[in-house]
This record gives sequence, C-alpha cells and structure tokens, in this order.
Amino acid sequence: MQPLFAHQPVLLGVLVANLFIWRVMEAGVDIRTFKRLRAGARRQDKGSHAVLIGMLTLGIFFGLLVALKVPATAITSARIFLFWLGILLINAGIVFRFYAIHVLGTSFTTTVAVAPEQTVVEAGPYRLIRHPSYTGVLIILFGLGLTCTNWLSLVVLMGCALPGLSYRIHVEEHALQEHLGQQYQEYMRRTKRLIPFVV
Repeated sequence: MQPLFAHQPVLLGVLVANLFIWRVMEAGVDIRTFKRLRAGARRQDKGSHAVLIGMLTLGIFFGLLVALKVPATAITSARIFLFWLGILLINAGIVFRFYAIHVLGTSFTTTVAVAPEQTVVEAGPYRLIRHPSYTGVLIILFGLGLTCTNWLSLVVLMGCALPGLSYRIHVEEHALQEHLGQQYQEYMRRTKRLIPFVV
C-alpha cells in the first residue's frame, strides 16, 4: 500500500509546500551564517555540517523511496489521520526549530563556530535542553515519516538522522566546552541534549 500522497495530488501538494517552506527558511539561516562567519566567528566544524546534511538528505530520499517501493511495511489503519498529524508535526517542528534559532540569536550558525563574545544562552527552550533546534529537526522528520504512513520509512528517516545529529552534537559540545569552559560544563550538567528530563 503506497502513501496517500502518491495518488492524491492535493495531499502531495500540501506535503511539498510544507517541505518547501522549511527549505526556504533554512536558506535564510544559511545566509545569516555566511555573514557571521565573514564577521570573524571561528569555525570548528570538523565536517559535521556536511555529515549532518548528507545523513538528512539520505534519510529523506530513502525514506520516501521505501514508502513508495516497500508497501509491505505500510501502516494500514488511520492513514488520513496519520498524514495530517504528520503535517502538523512538520509545522510544529519548523516553529520550534526557528524559535530556538531566534532565542540563540547571533550565536546560532549552521556550521560549528564560536565567537569571542559568545556566552551560554539559557533562555526559552535552552533552559531544559542544549540543542532544541535539532529537536525541531527530529520533530519535522518524525512528521514526514508519519505522512509516508510506512513503518520502515519512519525507521529509515530517523535511523539516518540520529547518527548525523549525534556526530554534530559531539563536535558542537566539544567546541563549546573548549571555548566557554566551566560555564558550559555546568550548563551541560543541568540540561539534557534533545528531550527535557530524558536525553
């Protein structure tokens, strides 16, 4: 059984429009990052941006491919509900991600970089988790997986994203500990990485 958007053009249009909005917003963040790096922020990325983008792209590509080519793992009940729940989660993830980016302000970059004036931010979602913008990405991908209404597709999407995010978080936290020292280490002890009170 193929995903609903494979044979309903309106649903395909809704999904594509939401993913397009996400991509356009990410492009704006990329442009802001480029300006910030030119202004003197020191890169410490260790290829994590490329790894993350590569893993997310692979996950989305193969997740959609699996949904179309492996009907045996399709979710067979409540499909229309799951599709719209997925769309809701995609939008919730976008809002949460860009709220986190807004709260972090000029300290946010898409590549790991630190600036001399950078400090630990503990406002908004950063009170509880250290990487809420990545939590937003996971919510978006989980939503996309639900729109595919295929268990294996959902596993592929999340299975590709998690290693990419894990490497990125490792690089980022190492750079921040090195730059911010004891202040960031204490912040790490008080917070979780992605999900409040869990992990």
